[in-house]
Amino acid sequence: MNSDRPAKRRMEVFRIVLDTNTYQSFLPVNDAIWKEKRLRMDCTAKAADWDAPEVYIHNPILKRGNFFRLCSGAFAVDQIAFEKLEGVLEWAGELLPFTHLGVPFWLVNVLECVNCLNDSETEWIIGKTTGARIGIRKYAFYKQRFSESTLFKIPERAAGEVLTLSGIKDAEDEFKTIVENEGLKGIMFQNIWSDPPL
Repeated sequence: MNSDRPAKRRMEVFRIVLDTNTYQSFLPVNDAIWKEKRLRMDCTAKAADWDAPEVYIHNPILKRGNFFRLCSGAFAVDQIAFEKLEGVLEWAGELLPFTHLGVPFWLVNVLECVNCLNDSETEWIIGKTTGARIGIRKYAFYKQRFSESTLFKIPERAAGEVLTLSGIKDAEDEFKTIVENEGLKGIMFQNIWSDPPL
């Protein structure tokens, strides 16, 4: 047995959750932006006609983190997180610049939208009145369909959530590991799937 070979890591998918109860978040100054859908981050490119919104801090008495909420399906990063994660973030999509009080920030628009959800094994939340699928109770994935990016979305939830994958690359090249090793604040990881199952 070769003891020099690194132990195989468990493949896991995590939902990215912004800790808005503890850390500051942004809101657009102009509410009309929601009707314009400029901040609808649904795996469609925005960089070509990006017009950065004017923003304010929603609850300024909270702690200042490195990650900020601005809209669903995306997250914003400060200069520190940008520098630590730039390669991983650019691999996954677009970095849309904006400023607050002259300080630069970037909205991460993940464009890596992967058809990897195992529909038949996924447990769906069904609307009582409509009978339509309104959410996912338990995720199941086709592991052979994951892409090289450790940040991704699935078409079924593209406008609502960003996912991150670990266990497919060297740990130091994965989004979650970099965030944790660098002590970046304002983000949490909710485990939604693993292979083999936990």
